[in-house]
Amino acid sequence: MLKILILCSKLLLLLSLFSCVSEPQYIIFKTGIREQLKERALRHCHGDFKILEEEDFGPYTRARVQCLE
Repeated sequence: MLKILILCSKLLLLLSLFSCVSEPQYIIFKTGIREQLKERALRHCHGDFKILEEEDFGPYTRARVQCLE
């Protein structure tokens, strides 16, 4: 019974990790420094990404990015 419970919890954890991959994420960078956005988005997505929208917050910008698979 304990083995089944452990197996189910591991499968649930894996499912939750893989289901969150395609959801948009936020990257915060200094306004005007696009290279910083690119570097952080590549590190977060481990590859290609798409910028969905950007919002300015004083000297920083928050970009909503979606990782492409």
